[in-house]
Amino acid sequence: MPAANIIPLSAQVAADIARWHALPACTVLTPELASSLQLVNAMTRRLRAVGVRVETTSPLDKTLFIATEDAQHLADAFRNEWRGVVWSTNGTRTLNSVRLGGCRICWLTPVKEQES
Repeated sequence: MPAANIIPLSAQVAADIARWHALPACTVLTPELASSLQLVNAMTRRLRAVGVRVETTSPLDKTLFIATEDAQHLADAFRNEWRGVVWSTNGTRTLNSVRLGGCRICWLTPVKEQES
């Protein structure tokens, strides 16, 4: 869906509009950010539709964090679309991530202790 109502503004145009309407103006919505927002919002809707809770998002790098307990719902619904499965452990947590629909979906899991 095209972002028909998003128009990039120069700083001068934004300042003029703010003066005319006495409203704060956002001058940081670039075409790239608008595109990232579209991807993140679309993925958020897809995840929520299958019962996966999105805890936080970062549109700048197209990353969504989901609830750890919903990772199995994610796998059941989208495993055939996953790309770039990665995990990395630091301390007592593992950061798990997959690429899906142009976004990075992440969740944290506790590190399982090894028996000696």
